Amino acid sequence: MKYLARWFSLGIFSLTACEMDSVSLMTPESLLIAQVYIAKEGAKPLEATAYLHRVLGSKDYGPVLGADITLTSGDRSVTLVKDPDRTSTCIPEWVQRETSDISGSLGTCYRLQELLSAVPGEAIQVSIKDGGVSELFGQTTLPGDFTMKTPRNGRKFCTVQRDQILELSWSESQDAWAYVVEANVWDIDDVYNYLPEEDRPPQPLNLVGLSISSDDTKMRFPSEVGLFDRYGLHRDVFLQLQVGLPESTTADISVAAVDRNFVNWARAGKFHPSGQIRTPSLLGKSGTGVIGSYLRKDFKVLADSTLQGLIGSCIS
Repeated sequence: MKYLARWFSLGIFSLTACEMDSVSLMTPESLLIAQVYIAKEGAKPLEATAYLHRVLGSKDYGPVLGADITLTSGDRSVTLVKDPDRTSTCIPEWVQRETSDISGSLGTCYRLQELLSAVPGEAIQVSIKDGGVSELFGQTTLPGDFTMKTPRNGRKFCTVQRDQILELSWSESQDAWAYVVEANVWDIDDVYNYLPEEDRPPQPLNLVGLSISSDDTKMRFPSEVGLFDRYGLHRDVFLQLQVGLPESTTADISVAAVDRNFVNWARAGKFHPSGQIRTPSLLGKSGTGVIGSYLRKDFKVLADSTLQGLIGSCIS
C-alpha cells in the first residue's frame, strides 16, 4: 500500500503539473503605416507616391481608402489621389529592395497627378489623415542636384572594354546622407551557359552599392558594387565581377542621392548603416512611417567590342 500511495500521489502531481491557464492573444493595434517617397529623376517632373496600410493582423488590416494626403512646397499644396491599379509598383522596385517589399500586402497606393514645383535642396512637407483617428506629419529635404563626372554628365550610353574597371564618380549632393548605386547586369547568364542552370547568375543580375556619407562620391564598377549580393554566386561569376564586365553584356546603372529619412528607414538589405531598428520620419497620432526623397541619375554601360568607336567611351 505504501508504494501504491506513492504512485497515486505522483500521478496526481503529474496531472496537476500539466494543467495550463488559458491564454488570450491580443489583436494588434490598428496603426496606420505610411511610406511616402519624393523622387526627382533627371529632367523628369517631380514624382511622389504614398503607400498606406495597417499593421498586419489588426482588425482594420486592408486597403486604406479615402485618405487625405497633402504635399506642400513653399506656398503651393497638392493632393495625392488614389491609384489602385498600381499598388504593387507604388514604391519603385529599387526602393522596395532597400526598404521593404510591398508585394502581396493589402495596402493602397496614392500618387501625385498635379505638378509640384520643388527644386533639389527644397523642403517638402506631408500631412496624412486616414478619415479616422490617424494623423501623420513629416518633412523631407530633396537632396541637392549633382552631376556625373564619370561617365560624363548627361551621357545615356557609353562603352567599356571587357574586364575593365570603371570608376564611377560624381559631384557632392547637398543634404544627401548617402548614395545608392544600383546596377542591373543583362546577358551575363549567357556568358555562363556552361554552368548548371542552378549555378547561373539571374537575369538580370542586380547589384547594389552604398556610399554612406555625402562626400563619398566614387565607386568602382563592378568590383565595389553589390559586395553583399555576391555570396550566392558561382565562383566564376564572383571572380569575373572583380575585374570587370564580360564581353557582350550591358549594365543599367543608377546613382541616387538619398536623404536622411530614406537612410533611417531602409532595412531590407544586408547592410544597415543606421542600425537594425527603423527610425520613422512621420509623427502624429495612431501611426508611423517615412517620408523620404532622392535624386537619381541613370545611364547604360555596354561591354561590347563591336561598338567601340561607334559609341563614346565611359572614361572619355
